[in-house]
Amino acid sequence: MNTAAAGRAMSGWNRFWFTPTETSSLAVFRIGFGLIAIAWTVTLVPNVVSFYGPHGILPSLPGRAPGEWGVLAFSANPILMITVVVATLIAAIAVTVGAYTRVATLVLWVGIVSLIQRNTFVTNSGDGVLRDMAFLLMLTPAGAALSVDRFRTDPGNFWEFPARAPWGLRLIQIQISVGYLSAVLHKLTSDVWWDGSAVSYALRMQDIHRLPTPDFVTGSIAITGVLTYGTILVELALAVLIWNRRLRPWVLGLGICLHLGIDSSIMVGFFSYLMIVGYLAFVPPETMCRVVLRLRDGTPWFTLGARRHNLAANGDATVTT
Repeated sequence: MNTAAAGRAMSGWNRFWFTPTETSSLAVFRIGFGLIAIAWTVTLVPNVVSFYGPHGILPSLPGRAPGEWGVLAFSANPILMITVVVATLIAAIAVTVGAYTRVATLVLWVGIVSLIQRNTFVTNSGDGVLRDMAFLLMLTPAGAALSVDRFRTDPGNFWEFPARAPWGLRLIQIQISVGYLSAVLHKLTSDVWWDGSAVSYALRMQDIHRLPTPDFVTGSIAITGVLTYGTILVELALAVLIWNRRLRPWVLGLGICLHLGIDSSIMVGFFSYLMIVGYLAFVPPETMCRVVLRLRDGTPWFTLGARRHNLAANGDATVTT
């Protein structure tokens, strides 16, 4: 590689990871994620004693593999259990409104990890996504905009989106992209995905259905084949083509349809909603800025022109992916 090419590569690297970018997309992602974290924690409350209590379905603390940990690993005391649940809920609310966001994201992540590790038998794929997104959100300047923190420090500029290095948001984007790629590679090791019957099996598992599937769908080789191969193609597009800015809106639209279909047919917790919220991380910040300000002004975002609102702090350049 010659010097010019190396310079361009380094410039692109720095632009992708470190050039300050408006925090509008990150702020909206934080709010969406926080709302789901609240819902996730609230759904545990009716069963908290059964799931995590000393006389529940897993009364003794499970064995730990190397690297596994959690606050509830120290004791089966019900008071500690209730404290963790309450702290997780309060932290989720704080993350949503952006109050003491740095501390709140840390407490939320610790709470989620502790509850998941206390009883993995009541978890699903959505819980793992929640845990991973909580960790990555902790690494971002999540409270920089649309937050109580912003209002406390600079109330006059609440509706501005100060520019920050986007490397934390990039990690969230990469996590989503790699997750889809991993899913595709895993599917390609299974015969039922190669022969087009995988979705047929999933749709016949009545005990995990959220809504009944019509018989003409589950009984059709052609329809289930299209759904099977279509799932692989959409997930592959979400892994690769999502990075193409021109194709991204179409890819994200397909992803939303995919996850709404999954959620309507299979009960996998908050998995589909988390993935859809994750798509907010891919919305260009200037686009998200326009949408937020138009919603604030009560103007439908789709009726106005494409005038760009550049509200980056101190005149910093805005670079988007």
